[in-house]
Amino acid sequence: MSKKPALTLVFLAVFLISCRKNVKPEEINNQVTVSQPIFILVERVISGPIFNTPLTEPFGLAESRDGSIFVVDRGTNRVIRFSAELEPEKQIGGYGLGTETFNRPTFVSVDNGLNIYVSDENNRRVARFDARLNFVDDIRFADAEDPFKFGYPAGIGVTSYGEVWIADREKNRLCLFNNIGRFDRFLGEFGAPEGQLSRPEKIVSETGGKFYVCDAGHSRIVSYDEFGNYSGKLELKETDYPIAVAVEKEDLWILDGGSSKILYADKSGRIIKQFGPVLPGDQLSLKEPSDIILLRDGRLLIADSGNRRLLICRIERGSDG
Repeated sequence: MSKKPALTLVFLAVFLISCRKNVKPEEINNQVTVSQPIFILVERVISGPIFNTPLTEPFGLAESRDGSIFVVDRGTNRVIRFSAELEPEKQIGGYGLGTETFNRPTFVSVDNGLNIYVSDENNRRVARFDARLNFVDDIRFADAEDPFKFGYPAGIGVTSYGEVWIADREKNRLCLFNNIGRFDRFLGEFGAPEGQLSRPEKIVSETGGKFYVCDAGHSRIVSYDEFGNYSGKLELKETDYPIAVAVEKEDLWILDGGSSKILYADKSGRIIKQFGPVLPGDQLSLKEPSDIILLRDGRLLIADSGNRRLLICRIERGSDG
């Protein structure tokens, strides 16, 4: 029997083994087929009169566990509750200083107990309502003994044990209040591991208690655990002003209010795809968009504030090998 075929097989085996050793981890990961969005299709637009009042500046968005959707219309100083089918059910608000009126409200957040928190910017408070939009109480963003302690509230986050995080866009930090509404401490100040925040906007959390803060002035997203320990940051050089973020399993939907684009990224900050300013199914460019949430049915809801409308978008997905 000839030795040449046997030698050929040996050399081939050695070659294949050496090739496998030289494969980098990221190359192995790229060989795994994953489902990624191909494009975002606008299915529906909500604009015009709602309860006989035009939608003028939809800003903040949130969805509760029962599927109810809450929209802050900054332009008309109100909060509107929609059904899971995005049909308007109730509203509260109007301009004023009362418990159920607002002065330039911005973001809204929902905790696990179905409490609704509204950032009432120019009244310098965060108001809490129940799921039926009945007033419960509020956190005053002011200190009589130190009038320069707080600026104006923006994004809101609530921990599993009731601590309320409020982004202070003017003072460039986070203000943490305990579960009875008393101020506890600051995060993101000068000298902190993450550095001084700059114009923090929306705050969101994911299962497991991780919090993401849109550090818009620095074009990055900063993350913390729910005890306030800094855990990392995502530098987003492709963005001008990342005002909002939505979490989808291992990835993030990032809304850039500066460029009016939507970015799909992994949690290391790697941008996978970009969408906009014009989205398929629509004719207008996004204009000063302010918030984005991923609905329970898998669609995106976008506050296209400058165009005075809400966009409901279907995510078309494909397999990228």
